[in-house]
Amino acid sequence: MITYNDELKLHQDYQIPTFEGWYFRIVNPFMSIAVIIGIAKTNKKQEVFIQLFHTLNNDMEKVSYDMSDFEYKEEPFEIRIKNNIFREDYLHIQDEHLSMGLNVRIEPLIKLKQNLYAPTIMGPFSYLKMMQCHHGIINLGSHIRGSYTYEYQKRPLMGIVYQEKDWGRSFPKKYIWIQSNCCKEKQGVLFLSIALIPISSLSFTGIIMFLKIDGKEYRFASYYGAILTHKKRTSSTYEFTIRQGIYRLEFEIEMGELYHLEAPKLGEMNREVKETLLGETKIKIYKCNKCIETLSFYRCGIEHDQFFETNMN
Repeated sequence: MITYNDELKLHQDYQIPTFEGWYFRIVNPFMSIAVIIGIAKTNKKQEVFIQLFHTLNNDMEKVSYDMSDFEYKEEPFEIRIKNNIFREDYLHIQDEHLSMGLNVRIEPLIKLKQNLYAPTIMGPFSYLKMMQCHHGIINLGSHIRGSYTYEYQKRPLMGIVYQEKDWGRSFPKKYIWIQSNCCKEKQGVLFLSIALIPISSLSFTGIIMFLKIDGKEYRFASYYGAILTHKKRTSSTYEFTIRQGIYRLEFEIEMGELYHLEAPKLGEMNREVKETLLGETKIKIYKCNKCIETLSFYRCGIEHDQFFETNMN
C-alpha cells in the first residue's frame, strides 16, 4: 500500500518532462500565506523555485534557483534550497527577493485515513503511475508556531497550516481546487478538486473531496461514485452540484483577490493560473433530499482554470 512517506518524498523516478511541488497554506485571523516549493524539468530547462504570496501585499513572488542549489534527503525527509529548509515538522523561508520570511515549527501532522482501496486522496488511481498529475494531501491542518519577517520587522506567527503536493507532467487542462480550515458554523476542514482527467486517449471528470465537520468525516470521489451534475457562473458567484449515492452537495463560491501563479505544463512553469486566499464557499449537504448541513467556509484557497466553460471535454 502507498504510504504517507511515499507521497511526501521526491519522486525522482519520473521521466522528463516532469514537475513536483509542495504547497503550504498558513491561515490565522490576520492573514493568509501560501508557499510553493517546486521543481520543473524538461530536456531544455531544469528549474527549482519558490513561489510566495500573502494577504499583506497583492503580488505573487517567485524566485528561481539552479538545480545545484537543491539538496534532498529522503530519510529523514529534508529539502534545502540555499537558505530555505523544509522538513516534515519545519519550514524556513529566507530570500532577499521575497517580501516575507518564515520560520515555523509544524505540530504533528493530521493525515488522511488510509485503506488498500484508497491509500491516498486519489483512491485506486494513486496506483497508476502514468497519470498526468498526482495529488497528495500531506497535512489536513495542524498548528504552527514561529515567526515571520515583513518590511524588516520580525513578528510572532501562530496559525494553522495545510499541506499538499502535486507531481507528474502537467496540471489538468480544466480544474477547480478549494481548501479551507475556517468554517463559521462548526469546526471544519474542506478540500475539493474537480478536474478533467486524461487516461490514454480518453478523459473523464474526476472528483476528490474531503470534508470534516465537528469530527465527522465525509469522503466524496469519482471512485466512490461521485458525479458533477450542474455548474453555472453568474456575475459574482460560481455554482456547482455533486451527487454521490444518497448525498447531494450544492456549492456556491465567491472569489476574493486573485494572485497570478505559474503552473506546470509538460514540465515547464509556463502556464498562468489564478488563485485567491480569501475566497468564500457555501455548501448545502442533502441526504435523501433533506438538508442536513449548511456550511460557510471563509479564508478559502480557491484556484480554477477553464472549469466553468460550457463543458468539461
